[in-house]
Amino acid sequence: MGQRDRAPRRRMNPENILVVLDRPQSADNLGAVARVLKNFGLARLAVVAPPSWAGPPRSGGPGTAREDVLARARRLARKAGDVLDAATICGDLRAALVGSTWTCGTTSREVVGRPRLDPAELGREVARRSAAGRVAIVFGQERRGLSDAELALCHAVCAIPTSPAYDSMNLAQAAAVLTWEVASAGAAAGPAPAIAPVDPARHETLEALWDRARALLAAAGYLNPQNPEQVLAELKRLLARAEPTQREAELCVAAARALERVLRERER
Repeated sequence: MGQRDRAPRRRMNPENILVVLDRPQSADNLGAVARVLKNFGLARLAVVAPPSWAGPPRSGGPGTAREDVLARARRLARKAGDVLDAATICGDLRAALVGSTWTCGTTSREVVGRPRLDPAELGREVARRSAAGRVAIVFGQERRGLSDAELALCHAVCAIPTSPAYDSMNLAQAAAVLTWEVASAGAAAGPAPAIAPVDPARHETLEALWDRARALLAAAGYLNPQNPEQVLAELKRLLARAEPTQREAELCVAAARALERVLRERER
């Protein structure tokens, strides 16, 4: 048996579960999501700040728009104000996902090549993977959801089944459905059916690998310059299925660096 086969089965770690809101537009939704997290025993929240937070508040009062939005969100959050106070405010989604080992984006769209989970499946995946490292559930902005580029940062996608007559859900309601499923999976008796890798690869290490791989494969003439992302996306999916450890991902980055040095020396 390999190292992963011998790894002990562990229970869900709520401290390793991160909910990410990508550029939320509504202070009410922000406060309601904080409240939902506290309802279901979660506390880690990251917010990708929308551009509108950079200016003065819409009301014209003192301070910044960001301060005004957070103050209004706290009023709705009520006893979950501590979740907002501890929230990480990030400039982009990549920054919000630093340290994450597995990420699931929420979308109603079909995404080719990504595992598509229902809410119960997401709950089970998050519960088991949080035992080994940080996992993230990403919600897009209210009007547009997550873009293709943002979903490309996610290992899987989750869709909440809704009536075709009205398939759009409020952000806080969607967060309530999924965090309830996570809490339910964590409280379920018995071991998880599968074992997450020991010390799984972190998001930023894999993104560094793809940045180097893109440049390296382009320099070698392997990628189609008209559409380089197509092959890279397939390679990403291959590596995601392998679920590498952090050590394995670092070895891949080191190998890419070594190949880059060889190419530079040959060019000289």
